Amino acid sequence: MKVIAVDIDNVLNNFSDTLGRATFVYNDSYGLSREEFDTYLDLVKRDVFPESKFLTSKFSDFRYRIHEQCYGLAQANPDGVEFMHWLKENGWKVVICTKRNLRLTGECTKKWLQDNHIPYDYFFMALNKIVFCKLWDIPHLIDDDILNIIHGEQYGIKVYYPIMDKHSSVFSHAAKGFTIFEEIKQWIQE
Repeated sequence: MKVIAVDIDNVLNNFSDTLGRATFVYNDSYGLSREEFDTYLDLVKRDVFPESKFLTSKFSDFRYRIHEQCYGLAQANPDGVEFMHWLKENGWKVVICTKRNLRLTGECTKKWLQDNHIPYDYFFMALNKIVFCKLWDIPHLIDDDILNIIHGEQYGIKVYYPIMDKHSSVFSHAAKGFTIFEEIKQWIQE
């Protein structure tokens, strides 16, 4: 059976671009001072996590709320949408595999996929996508996360990633970077 896992953010959409250019207005509902809001927003936009001994903090709540706004604003990558249709037309089982907290954002994420006509068979949240793919016997993963790019091959997962500036620091790996989804077709048919 042909099975592939595909990430959403920065793969099927322009999440980081949306986060970078979106305007977020300070208000009291964030429960932060104006200074905290500005500091936290800067950290979120730079994808930096402040040190914390807690899993949940004022920052993690703020980050979630900013990301949630971007989930709906992010634009689908037309090339990615076309590729997803190609997968389905060619007998692939498609697993949407995201780090989004689906307990909180599952419905808005499903709506975004539907509104953008993105077909899929299964929909899962996985913080460690390599382990997820290994456990569910999914041999292919399309994802932008550096951890997956570096370590996928050693666990038997073939990783394909959209080439982004953040990947310039990644040197030794077997993952294949692409600029258009069309390139992936040749690799998954080998």
